[in-house]
Amino acid sequence: MSAVAESKQPEIKGSSKCLIPKNLVLRCIVFKNDIGEYTAECIDLDILVYGKTAHEAYRSLKDAVYGYLDVAFKGDLTGLLPRPAPRSHRLRYHIYALRAGLFAGAKRNFLLSDWSPGPTLCNNHF
Repeated sequence: MSAVAESKQPEIKGSSKCLIPKNLVLRCIVFKNDIGEYTAECIDLDILVYGKTAHEAYRSLKDAVYGYLDVAFKGDLTGLLPRPAPRSHRLRYHIYALRAGLFAGAKRNFLLSDWSPGPTLCNNHF
């Protein structure tokens, strides 16, 4: 799943100062749900999307995260970053992370991703 096509990332207009904390890492998971679709979730921003394939769900999640950050950075960030998912969703992420660690090398039906939105949200002022 590492060959997922990169989505176009929005640029935040206005300030030349970078608004994203340099150490911002978002924890995400993609898994097959009970009805056969794929669920993709960012537990640090409480964003959840669905897709017919794991790749589609992951791309949709990245688009949703970039859209959320674009809107959040145009206003008051109070309560918007981080915005954790409910405890049960965070627990599910950690259970999948534990499974990944315990069964390293085994075939998995889920994807864990820790990624950063990157400097594009900072108008490339790095």
